[in-house]
Amino acid sequence: MRYALVWLLALLLAACGDSESPSPDQSAEQPDSPAGIPAPRITPPDVVAARPFSEKLHIDHTGGVETPGFSSGIIREPAAVPAALVDDRPQLAIVIDDVGHSYVQGRRIIDLPVPVALAILPQTHSAARLAKEAHAQGQAVMLHLPMENGAGLPIGPGGLYSGMPREELRASLNDSLGRFAPIQGVNNHMGSRLTAERAPMDWVMAELQPRGLFFIDSRTTAQTQAAFAADAAGVRNLSRDVFLDNQREPEAIHRAFQRGLALARKNGSALLIGHPYPQTLDYLERWLPGLADREGVQVVSVQALLERKYAPANIGD
Repeated sequence: MRYALVWLLALLLAACGDSESPSPDQSAEQPDSPAGIPAPRITPPDVVAARPFSEKLHIDHTGGVETPGFSSGIIREPAAVPAALVDDRPQLAIVIDDVGHSYVQGRRIIDLPVPVALAILPQTHSAARLAKEAHAQGQAVMLHLPMENGAGLPIGPGGLYSGMPREELRASLNDSLGRFAPIQGVNNHMGSRLTAERAPMDWVMAELQPRGLFFIDSRTTAQTQAAFAADAAGVRNLSRDVFLDNQREPEAIHRAFQRGLALARKNGSALLIGHPYPQTLDYLERWLPGLADREGVQVVSVQALLERKYAPANIGD
């Protein structure tokens, strides 16, 4: 009799363990994502609580999403690293040229959610107002200095020309520097002819150095002497890496921006120059919010890029 009771109890226990309902770590079938990749499995909280600490930490950081291939003690290459957790992430600086003709365009630049420098033409309708408002909002203000180009195109008032005597060039430059304030730096508007001539570039840098102004070479010619002259005069300087909107189509702007990101990741930093075209401003307003978290590249001021370049460790390299 006792053996019969033991046998009956064993049958009842086996029946209880043979349930058709899924166990806690068996999730319902998940639909595929639009890209054809199986959607991540959502792990119930009671199952997470029973996992090893390292695995629980991973699931917690993904909002309860259990990513395929993760297991305790095994580190897989992550798809992306949150920018907030990276101390030395690549840096990208952006300058927008030809500012000053339109107040509305200028305000759109000032209101971007990241540092963007305004390169303002000297004798334009909204130059002084935009410079004041940009500075008040923490955006860099630069003089966008007209310089002679090799194609004979008009460069506008306040321009510097090849063959100008030094004193005439100096007077024109100082007049432009006094048109609005504050000015933290200078870059060239056009200038494919003048920036290729060393003497005028030396004269320009001789005026910028005592004022503590930096210079950004737009590199409108491969023969530019601007950076060499700036280095010789002790003027902190940067050179443009990518023009953002030589082609104004959104797809072309996106490709150029991606080149800038790639260069920043490769070299540690990159400098983009764009213009206040509607397509460019639309793109920046759409893509700059949250960029650091998405791409792992931080948009910084041109001053921050200069600090990076002229940090003692980098100067000694």
